[in-house]
Amino acid sequence: MPTEKERLDEVEPTVADLITTTQVLTAELGRVSARLLVLERRLSGAGSGPDEDLDRVDGEVGDIVAALRTAWDAEQEVLADSVRVELRQEVAEYEALKERRDAGAARLASGRMPRFERDALEHEVHQLDWQIGATESGALDAMARLESDSAAAEEPWRREAIIAGDKAREEIWDAAARRLERALALDLRLPVWFRVGVGEITAPDPSPWVRAATGLIAYRLEYGVRTAVDPLGDPPSAASGSAAWVRRTEAYTDLVDQLQSLRP
Repeated sequence: MPTEKERLDEVEPTVADLITTTQVLTAELGRVSARLLVLERRLSGAGSGPDEDLDRVDGEVGDIVAALRTAWDAEQEVLADSVRVELRQEVAEYEALKERRDAGAARLASGRMPRFERDALEHEVHQLDWQIGATESGALDAMARLESDSAAAEEPWRREAIIAGDKAREEIWDAAARRLERALALDLRLPVWFRVGVGEITAPDPSPWVRAATGLIAYRLEYGVRTAVDPLGDPPSAASGSAAWVRRTEAYTDLVDQLQSLRP
């Protein structure tokens, strides 16, 4: 029969393993508890510092936003490149129909030809006339829009404003990145719209979160979005075809995709 010491010697390794396991679990529980505390604070927008107004327009940012506002006004009457290409294609197709119709009509008026060939050509010309009539209104509207676009694009103040706007768009992104970095470094209380938009920082790679957060701040500054809860405000529409609205719609769509990709 084993002695007390022998029994203790036998269970001692097991006890030691249990102690080690308990210490590991205690440390892990502490880490998880700390993480939960951070999550609770962040989800509630709470930080150890004062409230942070990421939408404020002051100092250098004020000058950048002013340049963006002027560029917005300038691009209202200028077509987006993609829209310009579509309109030119529409006009080219209309002109091609007219050329084919006129060529066919000229052949019919040029003299005698076999009956079956004349019948086929007359049918083709008739069909072309119908297609021209069906597309004429849209083509004429496209021509008018292209003419207005060309005239607007030649105005010196618009060209200067658009160039300045492109530069300001890069600067507002840099300003947004600095604001985000400062807010995180000082653990400031972030706005509700920010927390709703980007949620908790992604791990182990935070770069998608940082990119989306920076783009969100820059978007709100550039377009003057001031909603308290909704991160992006009302969806824009590119229906006008203007460079200003097409760019904003594309930026909005891209941000929506980025924010959705952050969702667990």
